[in-house]
Amino acid sequence: MLSETGTRFSVVRAASGCPKTDFLLLSRWAKGSLAGLVTWACFAVCLANADERPAAGSAPADLTELSLQELMAVKIERVSTPSRFTQAASEAPASVSVVTSEEIEVFGYRTLGDILRSVRGMYVTYDRSYTYLGVRGFSRPSDYNSRMLLLVDGHRMNDTLFGSGFIGNEFILDVDLIDRVEVVRGPTSSLYGNSAFFGVINVMTKRAADLKNVEVSGAVGGQGSYKGRFTAAGVLTNTDVQFVLSGSFYNSQGNRDLYFPEFDDPASNNGIAHDLDGEQAWNLFGSLSWNDLTLSAAYVSREKYIPTASWDTLFNDPRYRTVDEHGYVDLKWQHSLDEDNDLLARAYFDDYRYNANYPNLPTDPPSASLSRDNDLGQTVGGELQWTTRWREHVLTFGTELQDHLRQNQSFYDVDPPHTYLDDRRSSFDVGLYGQGDFMILTNLRLNAGVRYDYYNEFGNTVNPRAGLIYQPWNRTVFKLLYGTAFRAPNVFEMYYETLPANVGNPNLQPEKIQTYELVYEQGLPANLKLTLSGEYYHIDDLINQVNVTPDSLMFRNTGQANAKGVETELEWRAPCGVLARVSYSLQRAEDAETGNSLINSPQNLVKFNLLVPLWRDKIFTGVELQYNSRVKTLAGANADEFCVVNWTLFSQNLFKGVKLSASLYNVFDAHYAFPGGPGDTEDVLWQDGRSFRVKLDYRF
Repeated sequence: MLSETGTRFSVVRAASGCPKTDFLLLSRWAKGSLAGLVTWACFAVCLANADERPAAGSAPADLTELSLQELMAVKIERVSTPSRFTQAASEAPASVSVVTSEEIEVFGYRTLGDILRSVRGMYVTYDRSYTYLGVRGFSRPSDYNSRMLLLVDGHRMNDTLFGSGFIGNEFILDVDLIDRVEVVRGPTSSLYGNSAFFGVINVMTKRAADLKNVEVSGAVGGQGSYKGRFTAAGVLTNTDVQFVLSGSFYNSQGNRDLYFPEFDDPASNNGIAHDLDGEQAWNLFGSLSWNDLTLSAAYVSREKYIPTASWDTLFNDPRYRTVDEHGYVDLKWQHSLDEDNDLLARAYFDDYRYNANYPNLPTDPPSASLSRDNDLGQTVGGELQWTTRWREHVLTFGTELQDHLRQNQSFYDVDPPHTYLDDRRSSFDVGLYGQGDFMILTNLRLNAGVRYDYYNEFGNTVNPRAGLIYQPWNRTVFKLLYGTAFRAPNVFEMYYETLPANVGNPNLQPEKIQTYELVYEQGLPANLKLTLSGEYYHIDDLINQVNVTPDSLMFRNTGQANAKGVETELEWRAPCGVLARVSYSLQRAEDAETGNSLINSPQNLVKFNLLVPLWRDKIFTGVELQYNSRVKTLAGANADEFCVVNWTLFSQNLFKGVKLSASLYNVFDAHYAFPGGPGDTEDVLWQDGRSFRVKLDYRF
């Protein structure tokens, strides 16, 4: 048994080698196909690696005694995010994906965005400022990921000003500290409240036992990038206190010369932005754990140069940059009163700061050449949850309170000084929720819950969720799911007013979504698992930024959207360490009034991941392929379809305490672009070509 963030899940020891019967079944299923060829190739690899494997039944005391091959074969069967208590993934009232730390290493993922890009039904875009997540055909350019709730060990990460859930280098954690990521699809406001609109992403960190003693890490890559990390973990002398302390630094020059045809003019350096794609980021993380208490803190500071001259700024000006700083302190107490009753209490403080310099276009008569955003958001919050078990039923009750102490926004000219906006305010919200997980029959359960939220800004909202989970046979599961969720308007949308360009709208109301989903999960012979789901959702009161005059913009509840889609995934985890996963998503998201496709909404997504151990438990290779179909841009044109292939070679145990990896990203140098946002002059923003990274980890 292994304890993870207050949860426990069973681990089954992988059997020695890959059973021949599994491969015979697989090869018959894939006879005459490319899949068959891959199957037999993997079989040969497994046979080559079959020596020196522990016999089945010689289970180790814990996961640290498993090789990476065996860890990759261990399927995490229990999750805690969908229902706020630990349960089998097959019993969770949602379609859930889990990405483990082993996959992060072997596939060479550098950011949380890289991790989420590999998950079925999700797509990630980048505008050379921030990284954005698309879910089930919905991703508004420059929406700051406010419609997906992001958690770190259960701590809410969406900030109090913009609702941002950062997933690029601006994310608060170094990915080397991630133990696993649980991705929960579907509306989850019945438990989590605001921003759990399309789902919840819970990033769970490694504990002292996972990290062990002292680790150092260094990486170099394309575009003059480099990264370093130092981590210390262990148990304080003569105490039961476990600690983790880690810090990392990232720097990249970015593309030295980026060409933007929209600015191709001698007065604008012929459309070339020179040395304006650089980025720096600092990360700090620490935790102390003693019995049922955990104190954790994290901080990130990220500075990014902006080469796109967005928001009508001066092109090729090195003063255009943004700085995001986010930090939190979180104290959690998780205690079992007895075998049937658990309590969780949490108190926290969050601090978010945003600063941006905007070089202004020349005017006649001359005005200030530089303007600045300077924003501050601070929140204190608390949470109390009680989980009780009665016979085979589980009841959960909880409450959350957030007091947003400061929600300050300012915008001003630097020289000569002139203030356009100096808005200082505070607000609060409170939520009450209850959920029941009821065993109706031995193979049929009902999970139902509801949450009430009150915001002093706009009033209250109630959001239910219900799911029927039916398991007619041992390896067959059907889930029929319904839920609603909301996204509250943030202070930026309501109160950012810099007349005449931007007009505030304090009368904004929450966006609302209703989702219906049917999920089918089937275990197949030869360690195969098939997942098939179909969903439909309807969104009301979408918040859009619209023109109220030719020169003025305002956020309004003007939109409705409908979407329907199908997702399927086939996964194979062999005991010898081979992992193969392929998924396909077909989705149609459209404006409910016009029937037109939504902006930045690919109808087809294909993902393929293959991990193969090349030599025992020492050398592995990971390959992934990601295909996105074309999408509509804001100007009504199209960003073309593309396919990107990434490859990583990973080694461990060649030398004591050493891990080494080499990755190629966009191996075939695909030329592709994403739609620009409302502040961009460019209709599409071209992405990087082939790049690389070499990374070394050493554990003392």
